[in-house]
Amino acid sequence: MTGPSVELTVYGEAAASDANVVFPFDLALPAARDLWALAQSVRSSNSDLVTAQGTVASWKGPHRDAFDSKVTTYGSSSSSVASALEALATGIAAAWAAARGQQNRINKARWVEHEKQNEGARGWGVVEFFAGEKDYGPPPDNPAVPGAPGFGATGERMYPEYGP
Repeated sequence: MTGPSVELTVYGEAAASDANVVFPFDLALPAARDLWALAQSVRSSNSDLVTAQGTVASWKGPHRDAFDSKVTTYGSSSSSVASALEALATGIAAAWAAARGQQNRINKARWVEHEKQNEGARGWGVVEFFAGEKDYGPPPDNPAVPGAPGFGATGERMYPEYGP
């Protein structure tokens, strides 16, 4: 004894029955922009300190040596922090693009499933039997990864009535 046949609509790497992607779409790109701006601020503060170091050129002795050592250490540390902040910002942007692309594929799979159900209800199934299956096009690609410093959205939400 077998149950009713259920056709699962799979579109690319997504199925209509997949859960929505859990991702803070509205917060991610503003966070990337803010992290990038913070990195630039850190780089600027280092530049300001190096400029200030030049103004105390007349200093001599152990205090000058200690000051120069601390400026060098701060420069190295601030450069590392700024680079890490920039990497985090670009990583968030890449995650946004991957999440948006996957959610768009899920939404399209749901739309295709809805269209197929409506076609069956309208009697189009017989027509397609003789004329061939309707082509719904390829699954959507991931949008391009947003770039610094603006990290503007590079793709829109597709089929928003079917998911976030």
